Amino acid sequence: MLSPRELEVARMVGMGCTNKMIAASLGISLYTVSTHLRRIFVKLEVPTRAAMVAVLAGRGAVAG
Repeated sequence: MLSPRELEVARMVGMGCTNKMIAASLGISLYTVSTHLRRIFVKLEVPTRAAMVAVLAGRGAVAG
């Protein structure tokens, strides 16, 4: 299960945001964004951002 912050990061990726845009919007570092993404990838067992969005879209978790 994704944390609220991980879900927020995933939603922003789904909207096409870059890591830099996510960091600026959430007031966190690029390193923290990368850490969230790595944890999401592990939890969802996916290798890429596109695969992550596809899995979450299938669950109805990523809405633009």
